[in-house]
Amino acid sequence: MSLVERFRAEVARTPDGDLLPDRLARACVALLPFEGAGLSASLLPDHRLPLGASDPTAAAAERLQFTLGEGPCLTAQQTRTRVVAATAEELRDRWPVYAQQLTGLTPFCSVVSTPVGGSLSGVVAVDLYRAASGPLADDVLAAVDEVAGAVGEALAGDLSGEVDLQLGLPPALRTPAIDARQRVWLAIGQLAGAQGSTASAALATLRALAFRHGIDVETAADRVLTGEIELAGP
Repeated sequence: MSLVERFRAEVARTPDGDLLPDRLARACVALLPFEGAGLSASLLPDHRLPLGASDPTAAAAERLQFTLGEGPCLTAQQTRTRVVAATAEELRDRWPVYAQQLTGLTPFCSVVSTPVGGSLSGVVAVDLYRAASGPLADDVLAAVDEVAGAVGEALAGDLSGEVDLQLGLPPALRTPAIDARQRVWLAIGQLAGAQGSTASAALATLRALAFRHGIDVETAADRVLTGEIELAGP
């Protein structure tokens, strides 16, 4: 049985009640030498949505990248190429703040991020997290590419159906994580109006607030929307 066939069989064994992106992420961890996996979509600049994760720690690692605005998955989505930070040193050299936060808040210290295969390669990427630091063999990276291709193929059917016009995703993918990310855009609009700034500047302000308070962007957005964090005027 080929790796792709084993991957499909692993996905088929997961509970039908779980959303497909979560099942795909767990199958990645089951077949590849990584401890965590996450899938995300980048529909517009700065509009990154968390599609699914193998576990809560991997989901937290995705939120960390979005909060800081830097990391291997963001780079992979921007360049549409595989990004490998196989050692803690590589991660620290390229994304020092992200590396410090990732190793301090999760068990992970190395990351491989790559676009999925097929028609979604310019939109969806997969993050693979390791607790170990060290070089990755060529056959491991080749396996990552194969699995990423299978992930893209599996997702394409779900994402080609009727879409939610507000988020650009099928209703089946309206998860609590995506709803929480949507509240970030509401907070950005509120910040932009209060400051008389652009959406990009408001997102930078929200990220700074999150970093200052030691919270993720979703939590900062909720506090802005509830008035717990007061907004400064222009």
